[in-house]
Amino acid sequence: MNTPAAHDTPPPKPPPAPPLWQIVAARDYEVPADSQPATLQRRWRSLGRLLLGTDDADPAQAEADLRALPQVRLANLAPSIDWAPAARALDAQESLDADAHPPVRLFIGQPYCDHPAILTHWAHARDAVVLAPPDTEQILCADRRWLDELAPGTGRPWVLPELERCFLRHANGLDLVRGFLARALSGALGPGMIGCDSWALAFIERISPLPGTATLTLQAFDGLALTRYLMHPDRGQVRFLSARSGEPLMPEDAGDSGDDRHGAETACPELRQLAAHCRGNPGLAWYYWRQRLRAAPEREQQAQAGEAQHDSPQRADGERLAAADEVVWVAPGIETPTLPAESGEDVAFLLHALLLHRGLESAVLGAVLPIPEGRLHSHLLRLQALDLLVREGTRWQVAPLAYHTVREFLRSRSYLTDSF
Repeated sequence: MNTPAAHDTPPPKPPPAPPLWQIVAARDYEVPADSQPATLQRRWRSLGRLLLGTDDADPAQAEADLRALPQVRLANLAPSIDWAPAARALDAQESLDADAHPPVRLFIGQPYCDHPAILTHWAHARDAVVLAPPDTEQILCADRRWLDELAPGTGRPWVLPELERCFLRHANGLDLVRGFLARALSGALGPGMIGCDSWALAFIERISPLPGTATLTLQAFDGLALTRYLMHPDRGQVRFLSARSGEPLMPEDAGDSGDDRHGAETACPELRQLAAHCRGNPGLAWYYWRQRLRAAPEREQQAQAGEAQHDSPQRADGERLAAADEVVWVAPGIETPTLPAESGEDVAFLLHALLLHRGLESAVLGAVLPIPEGRLHSHLLRLQALDLLVREGTRWQVAPLAYHTVREFLRSRSYLTDSF
């Protein structure tokens, strides 16, 4: 009787990768940690440059030789984030019930993660009523007609996607948000979902505590999740190479393993470090990723084109088929704008107000800040020139790539910050 050899037994299949989009209780949010070896390596390099004047080894591709990608190609390699999967994850977890206690959930949006889009998708899936926030005049005049129009009676759940648009940090700008929260959290409006930016929530909890409210948020993306999302096979036949080492960010056989996690944590230290730098925020990570993608120098592109022309198969009509994968270089380091050394309280007040309200218009900034109009305008233009602020339409916001700098600046001055 023949006994099968031990090596004939197929190896056990690895457990499936966890869902990319996960909704968790806010208390269960886990900020990804950078790997200890990578952290020590960066500190050692910094110490060597400081004490010995040494620098890193020559990179595989000097960043000055790399070229910016055309916007069309960049949009294909790093398309805008589709937040519908996050809404589906929320829909799979949450079942609003008029008898539930508490009847209202609070969804906390991390900066640049577009919680209004997530909740609008969710509202459409649940046939929920989407409540519009009051306008600036209604907020400053405490126009309670806005509250009266929120009376229940439709029998449908409701969603207020942007609680941060319902108040202003002003002596006359808090009545409506207090009145709304009192009605909503008492159950007077029926079952519903409130979306709120994390910075605005930190402020609101100081003026109107939210005891017993169930709070949800999008779970952090670690290095593995960023690898799966940013280098998804849908991006096409692309080889992402590290400009520092010249090595591929994904092993050559990763796409054939059938396991999305294959080699991700060991092959993509760049994305693991990016996840730690962004504190698990996928919206921020997306901006950094786009900023780091580069095309090969022109001479290298011409050489690759010649090799592809020579090695690729030929069709019956004589035209050759492209055989070589596209190479995209990932620039080393994480570049962030810096604040001027002389930045004082005016700048701190301004930046803090923009984060608390998820952006403000110039006229409204003048109402909530004790800064003369001329000086405020000068600060805005200067910070914009330094890539610390961006203007979208009429609303000023902290630039995504400057967020880490601004958050640390405010934290170092003991300003109220968010929990993410």
